[in-house]
Order: sequence, then structure tokens, then C-alpha cells
Amino acid sequence: MEFDFKGKNVVITGGNSGIGFAAAKAFAQNGANVAICGTNKDKLDKAVEKLKEFETWIYSDVCNVGDSKQLLKFADDCEEVLGGIDIWISNAGFMPFSKIVDTSEEMWNDLFNVNVKSVYIGAKIAKEKMAKGGVLINASSFASIMPSVNTGVYAATKAAVTSLTKTLASELAPLGIRVVGYIPGLIATDLNAINIENNGYKLLESISARKFGTAEDIANGILFLASDYASYITGTCLEISGGKFATQNPKAAWEL
Repeated sequence: MEFDFKGKNVVITGGNSGIGFAAAKAFAQNGANVAICGTNKDKLDKAVEKLKEFETWIYSDVCNVGDSKQLLKFADDCEEVLGGIDIWISNAGFMPFSKIVDTSEEMWNDLFNVNVKSVYIGAKIAKEKMAKGGVLINASSFASIMPSVNTGVYAATKAAVTSLTKTLASELAPLGIRVVGYIPGLIATDLNAINIENNGYKLLESISARKFGTAEDIANGILFLASDYASYITGTCLEISGGKFATQNPKAAWEL
């Protein structure tokens, strides 16, 4: 399967590291013009330098996606610089560790602003700027399927993203816009670094493939969802988890 995104303009929020950067690199490798944003300018500049090796347009800007004014301005700038938007990927998000009842109201609001409101604003951007159709891709999480103690609020935000993705697929279908999502399992990125370092072997016991995923694994799935190969796929989220909890006891297969 070969991907060709020449002439396509792709915007990825949170594209300066982890899954977002892996996706940005994959799209650029396959000919797309790419715009990324993040809150850390140093990381953003380093990401852009790495992406410059590809013969495509690369645009970046600092943006807090939880602030609708900043996100809308970033979208306007992307449209102006790239000449349009064909694929919008709401990837940015964060995951603090706290029990639900111990989560401050400020943290609750920040989580829902970044993880959920940005998806809502991304959909409004897609409606406004994809006059000829396009693809809207949202980042969910395995936590939306099976939440965990200490990350319950994060799980709630990702469950909301999965639900929004389904409804948006119907609402935006008359405009020729497909809406899909991706559900990463336990991926070896900075977001999960401490958890993997402290609990690595135990975490592997729930994964059928018996290995952690990489950012590139998720990027490949995102490329597929954005491509014409997925032209009849909308209103669903692709789980990319190595078969995490595909059965109640996946470790048993490795113990035979």
C-alpha cells in the first residue's frame, strides 16, 4: 500500500512531538504540505528543522488549542500560508495523574478545553474551510474504552472525543467531510514514559502483541485513515493497541 498526499494540506495540532510529530513526518514524506502547532516553541522549532528535509511546505506556530481564539487564528494562518486545508488532525492533548475527586476545578477545565473543546473547534474549522470536502481526524485513547484510576478525568475527555467523532461524521457528511478517530494503546512516547519505566513488564501483560507501540505505528494508522483507501470509513475510531485486552488474559498465550 502506497500513500500519495501530494497537493494535500495537512494540519496537526500538537505536532511538535510524539504521535503528532510522527504523523507530520509521515505526511511530509508522502508529499503533503504540513502545518503543526504546539505550546513549546523550542520543541516546535526543533520539529520544523527535522521536517525541512522534505520537499514540501512546512508551517508552524505556537498555539494553545484550549484557547479557541488562538486555535481559530492558527487555522486562518494555515489556510493563508498553505492555500487551504484538506486534512485537520486534532491530536493535541494531555494527561495529568489525579483521582477524579482530587482533581481541581482549574485542572478539570484545562483538560476539557484542550482535549475536548479543541475537537469541537476543529470541527467548526473543518466545516468552514473544507468547501471541497476533506478529512477530520480526532485523537481518542484506549482510556475511552477502559478508564483507569488516577486518570479518570482524562478518560472522560477521550470518551467525549469518541462520541463527538460519531455524531460529527453524520453532521459533516453532506459537506463531503469524513470524520474518524484513532485510539492508541500503550505507546512509548513522553506521555507514557514514567508509567512504562515504573511498570513496564506488568503493563505488557495486558497487550496481546507483548510489546509497546511506537509513535510511527500510530502515524501509519493516521495516514491510512486520511487516505483514499479509507474513503468509505467514517464515524468510527481505529484502535491501534497491539490487541490490548483483546482477551481477559492475553498473557496466558505467552505462558504455554
